[in-house]
Amino acid sequence: MKILDRYNTAIHATSLKSESDTTWSDADVLGAAGLAAQHEALGIALARMLAGGGRSDVVQIMASEVYERSFRIKARITHIQAGDIAKAVLAWYSHGTCQPCGGTGFARIKDTPSLGDECRHCGGTGRIPFDQQFRHEHRELAQWLHDQIGATQARAGRLAMEKIAPLLDF
Repeated sequence: MKILDRYNTAIHATSLKSESDTTWSDADVLGAAGLAAQHEALGIALARMLAGGGRSDVVQIMASEVYERSFRIKARITHIQAGDIAKAVLAWYSHGTCQPCGGTGFARIKDTPSLGDECRHCGGTGRIPFDQQFRHEHRELAQWLHDQIGATQARAGRLAMEKIAPLLDF
């Protein structure tokens, strides 16, 4: 079980009793995630959001990162635009399923349980096209932020594991 999956169950625990014979108790996992959040705030905020928590922290962190990134690539945007990009990336990440095919990648045949040819809306991916959700001048920032979501969760999981079991080699 991955640490972020374990975090999902720990966040909904009814008891935070620490168990001395394991490093996987709910309290241990939550504590490790808290320590990892010092270095990977976005990764832990995403894990909290995906576990049913609020998304305001995630949007705020993502918007801040997009705004900072815009200066590095010389694509000046406002704080409001950065927030809009963050919300749109998060919306695609959370609800980017192609509606015409229901995420299967194949066309639905009315009144049958069978699937038809490849969906012409998503090209068989089951997801709505990411780039088409953003204005041309914001696509580079949006793609960068999209890539950061997976990368930051991986780094946060690794940091949390290092906090739980510092003697193990990761």
